[in-house]
Amino acid sequence: MKQIIIFIAFIILLSCSDKKKSLEVIDKPNQKINQYLSFAQDESIASENRIKYSDSAYFELQFKTNDSTTRRNYFKVANRYFSLYELDKYKNVAAKALQLGKSSKDSITIAKALSYLGDYYFEKARNDSAYWYYNDAEKLYKNINDKENLAKTILYKAYVLLYEKDFLGSETATIRALDISKGIDDDMLIYECYVNLGSSLLGLDNYEKALYYHSKALIQVEKLKKSFFYDIFKAQTFNNIGLVYQKNKLYKKAIDNFSKGLKVKNLLQLQPVVYSALLDNLAYSKFKLNKEEGLEELNRSLFIRDSIGNIAGIIKSKIHLSEYYLSKSDTTKALQLNNEANSLAKKSSYNQEILTTLDLYTKINPKTGLYYAKKYIKLSDSLYDLERATRNKLARIEFETDEIIHENEEISSEKKVILGVSILVAFIGGLLYIILFQRSKQKELLFTQQQQKVNEEIYQLMLDQQVKLDEAKNNEKNRIARELHDGIMNKLASTRLNLYILTKRTDEETIQKCIGHINEIQNIEKEVRAIAHELSNNVFSEKSNFKSILSELLIEQQNLYDADCEYTIDKKIQWDNVDVEVKMHLYRILQEALNNCNKYAKAKTINVSIVKQEKIVTLQIRDDGEGFNVNKAKKGIGIKNMLQRISAVNGELNIESEIGKGTTLFFKIPIE
Repeated sequence: MKQIIIFIAFIILLSCSDKKKSLEVIDKPNQKINQYLSFAQDESIASENRIKYSDSAYFELQFKTNDSTTRRNYFKVANRYFSLYELDKYKNVAAKALQLGKSSKDSITIAKALSYLGDYYFEKARNDSAYWYYNDAEKLYKNINDKENLAKTILYKAYVLLYEKDFLGSETATIRALDISKGIDDDMLIYECYVNLGSSLLGLDNYEKALYYHSKALIQVEKLKKSFFYDIFKAQTFNNIGLVYQKNKLYKKAIDNFSKGLKVKNLLQLQPVVYSALLDNLAYSKFKLNKEEGLEELNRSLFIRDSIGNIAGIIKSKIHLSEYYLSKSDTTKALQLNNEANSLAKKSSYNQEILTTLDLYTKINPKTGLYYAKKYIKLSDSLYDLERATRNKLARIEFETDEIIHENEEISSEKKVILGVSILVAFIGGLLYIILFQRSKQKELLFTQQQQKVNEEIYQLMLDQQVKLDEAKNNEKNRIARELHDGIMNKLASTRLNLYILTKRTDEETIQKCIGHINEIQNIEKEVRAIAHELSNNVFSEKSNFKSILSELLIEQQNLYDADCEYTIDKKIQWDNVDVEVKMHLYRILQEALNNCNKYAKAKTINVSIVKQEKIVTLQIRDDGEGFNVNKAKKGIGIKNMLQRISAVNGELNIESEIGKGTTLFFKIPIE
């Protein structure tokens, strides 16, 4: 992922360079400013002096009138600062250009300044702000029909979504940008869209589609032979294809593509970042294929990355070398390299690499595995929460923008309708007044009454529709809450109980077993992300033998918890004939009841009975636990969910409990 983001930043830098070239116009009245700008662009001059020339050009601009030439020069200064990575100065100049554009009502300047500010915030990893500015720029480019910049801005939004791991959203936005790019035959934009589509689909683990788009990018790059960056693009595309094969564990094909990328002429001199990435990926694939290979290339890649100060690359190289030495049982060298990678990742705030090093610690030194496993879980959870919060922000920005546009369109449409109707009514009224004053008065009054009645009916329909929408929203929220509580929470509780043993036993065997449950937590994360799919009834309709599903749940109860679980399921029940919704609610009720027994009852024995009497299925759950006062106990979310589920299938629930004598739940569910 870090290599993908570096490539995106590289593309944005190229874009800024293109913007800069398009703005370079000789202007005699501004010769002094142009001279400063020329010196600031001269790479033979030391960076600190180029910054001073850029400062001088910016200073001179303060005294210029707000005309189109001045505004163009502001963008030239901004480009100089960006190429020198003086980001804060770049932001100040872009903000000033935005101010001038607004005061002169110059939509082109406003849109360009918004796009520049988006680049600044994306470079600073403040992606919600970047998305906001790109979104506003997109609206303006659409209004002025600037299709090239519109496509670029939509693609930049896709980059933000990719960075935030909203791979589906990034794919959707990139397809929009690709459609526009094809319409204007922009070969560079088409290439960039193919690359980002491949990266988005790789994030979704759709290897086949990712290869399809990266292969199209490889074909498309041949149309860019006249570009100075042709060789770099070609090498990067081979690297992208190799990464897909590497992630899919097809190491021979990965090695073949990384090797092709390294064969690009003068790549080390042209772009050492891409060259070292290809070399590292080649070495790592060789190592994964054959534990005896790859060391020489890994060390050479680290040397190149260290010489150019490529922090992300240095971290990646040291992680790969640590894995190599670990495979050779050289834990001292592996630990040293992993410590260096972890320290550098923390200093540079590369959170994904921090997670990788924490995972490596558990393998290098299993005795301290529990400590690092806890740190891994804590960081992983915090990163997930941060990613989810940012994605929610981006979704709100998109939604609120669409809503405002829709409202403005409605208002504009209403004004046109009102104006048209008013003119028509005035014309007819005036004509009828001339013909017959009294009759026109009567008709006007009748028209007004009818219009009022229609308006009242429309208003009532709107109120009714809103009530239905609110009711549907509440029902859906309640349904999702039940599914989260009955499904996800139970799995989390089970995982927590399995990890609880670590508070009592910390031997190596126990730690190794418990580390495996971290993967279960990751599976639960995936299940939450796919909640829209998991909340469907498919899990019960795909398996015809519902009895085996119930048995698996009860066997899992017996294996995971201290209480003995005894159960009987009536063989006469023809589950295939029972409605899928009834089976789903029955399963969730049983799951919640068992969870309550495990959490609160402290029972030694649990008895479960499922029997059929005529057209009624009776579910009985009895435990010998602590019991409770049915009349005084508060109904928690678990009991409420069970009541809602039993009500959904027109069933009955009866609870019998007494303190110290256990609890019995009776569920009666009608079936056809």
